[in-house]
Amino acid sequence: MSTVQIQEFDIRDYEAIVSLWTEAGLVLRPGDELESVRLKLQRDADLFLVAKKGNEVVGSVIGGWDGRRGWIYHLAVRPSHQRQGIAKALIRELELRMAAKGAKRLNAQVYESNIASLQFFKACGYELRPNLVMIGKALS
Repeated sequence: MSTVQIQEFDIRDYEAIVSLWTEAGLVLRPGDELESVRLKLQRDADLFLVAKKGNEVVGSVIGGWDGRRGWIYHLAVRPSHQRQGIAKALIRELELRMAAKGAKRLNAQVYESNIASLQFFKACGYELRPNLVMIGKALS
């Protein structure tokens, strides 16, 4: 882990991020397109973090801040670099940044079939909220 650096995402690394997400098994959605990522960077670029080993992007996490709560999206680590503390380092840095903004709570959305992620978040102190149901609507 000592050779991995956590830093803010640079748009020049967009193709590397898409490659990482794909390799890590994330399902890409319309919000992951280049123009949508540019919009994210206009709002709170300090919450889109990448882990780099040299020049290689090996991990990422996107934080969202609504002014009250923080949200975790797209936590991913390249499979060849998993189980080295990279995801935990990304989450801890995001937690620090969210707390500095005033967030009292940080939430993540995880597919119930993603047992590894559920176990990871539990190990990081996150609780399953079985009384909540996620709902959504596509706007375009």
